[in-house]
Amino acid sequence: MIKISALSFSYPQTPQPVLSDVNLKIEADSLTLVTGATGSGKSTLLRCINGLVPHFSGGVIEGQIRVLDKDPIQEGPKVMAEHVGFVFQEPESQFVFDVLEDEIAFGLENAGLSREAMHKRVDEIIQQLHLEDIRHKKIQEISGGEKQKVAIASALVQLPHVLILDEPTSQLDPVSADDLLSFITQLKRELHLTVLISEHRLERLLPYADRIVHLNKEGKVLSGKPQEILQKMEQVPPIIQIARKMKFSPLPLTIEDFPEIELPRRPVEKEHQSRFSDEKPALEVVNLSTILGNKKVLDQINLKLYQGEILTLVGLNGAGKTTLFRSILGLTPASGQRRLHGKDMGEMELSEIISHIAYLPQNPNDLLFAESVEEELKVTLENHNLQTDDSKISDYLNFFQLDSVKNRYPRDLSVGERQRTALAAITVHKPEIIFMDEPTRGLDYVTKKSLSQIINKWLKDNHVILIVTHDVEFAAQVADRVIILENGRIRFDGPPQKAFSTFPAYRTQTSRLFPGCGLITPKDVL
Repeated sequence: MIKISALSFSYPQTPQPVLSDVNLKIEADSLTLVTGATGSGKSTLLRCINGLVPHFSGGVIEGQIRVLDKDPIQEGPKVMAEHVGFVFQEPESQFVFDVLEDEIAFGLENAGLSREAMHKRVDEIIQQLHLEDIRHKKIQEISGGEKQKVAIASALVQLPHVLILDEPTSQLDPVSADDLLSFITQLKRELHLTVLISEHRLERLLPYADRIVHLNKEGKVLSGKPQEILQKMEQVPPIIQIARKMKFSPLPLTIEDFPEIELPRRPVEKEHQSRFSDEKPALEVVNLSTILGNKKVLDQINLKLYQGEILTLVGLNGAGKTTLFRSILGLTPASGQRRLHGKDMGEMELSEIISHIAYLPQNPNDLLFAESVEEELKVTLENHNLQTDDSKISDYLNFFQLDSVKNRYPRDLSVGERQRTALAAITVHKPEIIFMDEPTRGLDYVTKKSLSQIINKWLKDNHVILIVTHDVEFAAQVADRVIILENGRIRFDGPPQKAFSTFPAYRTQTSRLFPGCGLITPKDVL
């Protein structure tokens, strides 16, 4: 189906090749998981398969690629699009229309389908991906996870022979991710699809993968059965971490395959008494409600944030998590009270609010406008009327591991590097409260560990940190407290141990391996 021989590629004005001497064969009707560290070349490899590299990117390419007996290097993306469906890491970048239905139908219109056939195909894919409730909405009105589903629907509706998905579950809640992957697996069987998926959250993909293609840190490509390649990988999900420590062979890829082990039970707190209960909150929200269009998105939200606390906010796609961020900041109109150190935020200028509160949105590109990474930090300091001390900026770049890319154009970086650049830019003026919306999107396990270390350093400096995330494994590692948001209301506010072991939609792999034990991370077990 797909054969790659001696493939090497370098981007324009980049001396080091991103891919070097790649040799690979992908069988028809298989699901291949493409893994590797952030910036290892996974997205580049996938874009070679449909001709976006080098036709869209430029650069120098060598070697041969054959997809369905076609040459993407020769044919280019226009021809390959008829055979290869592609979903980008950032779905926002591939939308053409404002209205969801129009976006899904766009490829069918280009293919010249009749109106009747087009409507039937669009109806089917909307039903299969459970998009009925939002089918008439504008793209800008839906959540990041819903946008990801729309991008996937736009690719699937054309019934391609090959389907490539770059981080397809990065903005999906655990339930939506499982539903999507089950659906893709079903389509693979029914339509004889060949599927390639790049993903950092391996725990989500391992049950579905026929093979793994791993780009390691030496620039080599390892390819084979999952259990074979996982033994050679440094970055692995919780189930594999635990299995390797316990010296299981063969490695179990699913919860069901894991041997039964009795472990001591750790009692789960029934009532959570915050260690901050006697302190005055840094930020307080009272009876906050938000209406968008005719829908009440947030309903009577009450929460308090304290100095030196990490609060993680989880919930299904469309639960209102991002809207809560924006409502607290005053970017979205809302009723109720918002207090910053006891002061009514409704009476504060936005410039004063953002001097205290940093906000990292889901899409880091929304914040990146300067010509270099270093310049992004200087712009922030200038906007806050602060001096741009080169030594302090250098220290901060080092803090975020951005030294090697400080002179690069931010939008040319990998998603993980852009995420860190945006985070550095919004916090260089030392705000006391930090809001982060899906900060682990596009990050590998090592980079997530680095982010958690940054967060813990902020915590020692008494910062307040609020994180919205679908990444329950990450949240279980860093959270002091967890809020579960459902249908615009707070369903749970308490300790991570209870949140990630008792609520089925948010249980971590560890808690599912050892139910009832109160263990939520590999560290708890090992």
